[in-house]
Amino acid sequence: MKQFSDDKYRSADPRFLRAGRLLAGVFCLASGLACAQTYPNKTIKIVVPWPAGGATDSAGRMMAQRLSERMSTPVIVENKGGAAGTIGAESVARSPADGYTLLVASAETHAIAPNLRAKLSYEPLKDFVAIMPFAINPFSLVSRPALPANTTKELIAQIRAQPGKFTYSSAGLGSASQIAMETLKGLAGLNILHVPFQGQAPAITSLMGGQTDLQMLPAGSASTMRKAGKVKVFAVTTQARFFDMPDVPTLREEGFESMNFANWFGLVAPANLPPAIAQRLATEIAAVLKSTDTHAMLQKIGLDVYPAMSPPEFQKFLEAEMTRWGGVIRSANIKTE
Repeated sequence: MKQFSDDKYRSADPRFLRAGRLLAGVFCLASGLACAQTYPNKTIKIVVPWPAGGATDSAGRMMAQRLSERMSTPVIVENKGGAAGTIGAESVARSPADGYTLLVASAETHAIAPNLRAKLSYEPLKDFVAIMPFAINPFSLVSRPALPANTTKELIAQIRAQPGKFTYSSAGLGSASQIAMETLKGLAGLNILHVPFQGQAPAITSLMGGQTDLQMLPAGSASTMRKAGKVKVFAVTTQARFFDMPDVPTLREEGFESMNFANWFGLVAPANLPPAIAQRLATEIAAVLKSTDTHAMLQKIGLDVYPAMSPPEFQKFLEAEMTRWGGVIRSANIKTE
């Protein structure tokens, strides 16, 4: 009985508690290192939190293909769209932190959603481990081909003359395409009705079908569709012109100095991923991004390579993006509808 009593008091002694925590930490580290040494030994799944057919999906599939080639293991894509990327993001946040379920994170999932949604089912900075960004996706202001305007100035004058007549489609409530258009609306004093869709692909379909008039479309998609005569492109949303449409001005050149919008894509994993596995993935992604083939593949789908970052640098980038997009959303008084 006395021995039991001694054990009880010993277990409450702070020295023994600290020793226990230290041993537990050593065990977890050893376990993580052991996992990293055998990783990967089964299929890796990359969740794209949007339907198939959009820029995020294309970027995710490119990265899955390149990682599969480098790591000699199957890497598959699972599309899990809805709620501007947050449904897919939540599913990954609740997945095992073993490196076999990853998320294509973007401005929507990790910077816009926490600033726009009162109730978010995950915490972007706490529920994920940042691995590395890999692509950047500029936007462009486009319209259906039959719209009778040929320049940004003509387009704005036409919309102002007929307030409430025009509509724009977006990839969804809280999507980067919506935020970019709502910002332009505020700066230019435009009255345009928002028609949200569940992903970029159906939003484009509505534009081409004439159901909607305008859209902030990824510049790569806009370039391809422009060549086919399917859209008019008025301007791009970044500070510099887009590599595949050098004749198209920026909105900054058109007088909107603060318009600087581009989405980005990066891989993140559930929180508590062993650091050794995170570093292995970061190393492989960095190698993928150095390849000229990767640059060509990304430019073919209208994207560009995002400069490589270490996992800690990417984490700081995510924090900065949450602050930046939050300022944009508040300044434009954007709310979910």
